[in-house]
Amino acid sequence: MNIKAKVTKSLLLTAVGLMGVAGCGPTQDGTESDAAVKAAVDIPALKAAAMSNIANSPCVAHVGNGCVVDMTIDSTMQRIVSETLCRAADTNDTGVGWAILVSVKEGAILALADCGGDSNTPRPFALTRQFAPGHLLSTLTVAAALDAGIVKPSTELSTDPLEAVFCEYNLPADVGRSAESTLTVSNALACSANVVLSKLGILVGREKEHDVLHKFGIGGKSGIGFPGESAGRLLPPENWSKVHRVRIPIGQGVECTAMQIARAYATLANHGTLVEPYVVKRIVNAIGGTLYAHTASSNRVQAVSRGAADNTCAILEGAVGATGRRAAVKGVRVGGKTATIQRMKPDSLEFETDKYISSFAGFFPADDPKYVLVVCYETKRIAGTPYIHLGGGRPAMAFAEIACKISHFAANSN
Repeated sequence: MNIKAKVTKSLLLTAVGLMGVAGCGPTQDGTESDAAVKAAVDIPALKAAAMSNIANSPCVAHVGNGCVVDMTIDSTMQRIVSETLCRAADTNDTGVGWAILVSVKEGAILALADCGGDSNTPRPFALTRQFAPGHLLSTLTVAAALDAGIVKPSTELSTDPLEAVFCEYNLPADVGRSAESTLTVSNALACSANVVLSKLGILVGREKEHDVLHKFGIGGKSGIGFPGESAGRLLPPENWSKVHRVRIPIGQGVECTAMQIARAYATLANHGTLVEPYVVKRIVNAIGGTLYAHTASSNRVQAVSRGAADNTCAILEGAVGATGRRAAVKGVRVGGKTATIQRMKPDSLEFETDKYISSFAGFFPADDPKYVLVVCYETKRIAGTPYIHLGGGRPAMAFAEIACKISHFAANSN
């Protein structure tokens, strides 16, 4: 590493308190054996030290005794995501929002941003906040059904919640939804049709549904090494009641982080092959020797078949013309899904009547996905603006602005 590069890095360094790490500096005679140094250094400890401060110093971290950890966070993309997210937050409510940007091909986390909330709340929210994903998860139910060969995107299902074959289940209502007697699988996902999507979950079956959700990374930590990452919550299939069997397929009775949703959508955009997210790109010692460099696994899980994943992505591109129309970007093909779910009252099992967690998860450009972006806000109804509290409101609009700016940045960086 030349002097200029060292000076550039030093401007970005933030100490995280892990001092005196064995083997990071040169030996007494000024030389060093790569093999000896690598054997002496606790790489997991260095990763954890860098990750523990990612909310404050996301690009590069200095972890003591000359070791430097290069992170995957892109400073320009981080600024775009953070500024847009904060500007669009609902200042009439909590002002809380969070977002994550992930590279589809590599799994690199390119931006992590949040705003609002108590200063003592663990951050970044995209890794620490669990929430019911609502219809963001319905996308995975559709992928599971296509993978099992139960339906095709054009298959029509009845919107009648009292249809005989499903009458043993208490299907959720579809107040204000389509008045059509049937909907195709594609249209059901696009317009967030609870009844049809719940029926689809019943047809898939709890074992298959759970298996696919698990393969997409729902209900487990991502493996990036962040000490405070939440695992989410996904019950084992044998514990699913009849209520769970119709609610989990539409993202209720399960909790996720934005990281998990981003990973799942990146996996869909990656033709169904599980994306392995990472943040630590490289660790070098005091004289520029590489102690660690990230390498992608050569044996990745296939969450669903390539055909099921690609068909689901095509449905998501169409969904942007429905509930997600405010996420559309001129000149850039976008695919994605909205979700709006009521928040729970503090210290209660009751739902708020006018407060929500609203989100949008999507990928772009849809013809060759490079990025997955998840945007979440705490919102509430605002008189005179009937859509603003929905996933198709603030989150979709923030998604569109971020996707537009990042597409422009990427095009001019090549």
